Parts: sequence; structure tokens; C-alpha cells
Amino acid sequence: MTDKEIEKLANLISDKLIAKQREYDEQFHVDLQETMTDNLSSIRKVSEEELLLSEIAKLMTLLSSYETREQYEKAAITKNKLDQLKNRLDEL
Repeated sequence: MTDKEIEKLANLISDKLIAKQREYDEQFHVDLQETMTDNLSSIRKVSEEELLLSEIAKLMTLLSSYETREQYEKAAITKNKLDQLKNRLDEL
């Protein structure tokens, strides 16, 4: 295969991947709308829980990084934030 043929093939593949991703995105939005209209209150609770879990995971990674680099003041601040989020999660 020549470089030109490889480039053409790569463009075709990426175009198909982008088109498929757009289909998935559109379907996701449709599903999200249906779910929101079905039961808005439980979605808000799930979303809040997911957001808290995501933030906790991020802070745990950050805490580990600070401890590894021996940045203990930053680690202490991060630990306090982490504890607060865990408490909020327990209250849900």
C-alpha cells in the first residue's frame, strides 16, 4: 500500500468512527430525556451520588500524589475535603 492509500483508508475509518459516535451520542440524549421525564427525583439523587463518588475518586488520587511527593499540608487539606464528601455521601 502506498502512503496515499493508507491515508485514504485512515480517513474512511475515522469518518465511520465519528459517524458511529454521533449515533451513540444521539441515542444517549434520547435515553436521558426519557429517563428524566419518567422519574426526575430519583435521577437527581443518582446524579448527586455519582458526582460525589467521582469527586471522591479524584481527591483520593490527588491525596496519594501529595503524600508521595511529601506535600503534607496539601494532603491534609485534601483529606479534610475528602472526609466532608464522604459524610455527604453517607447522608444520601
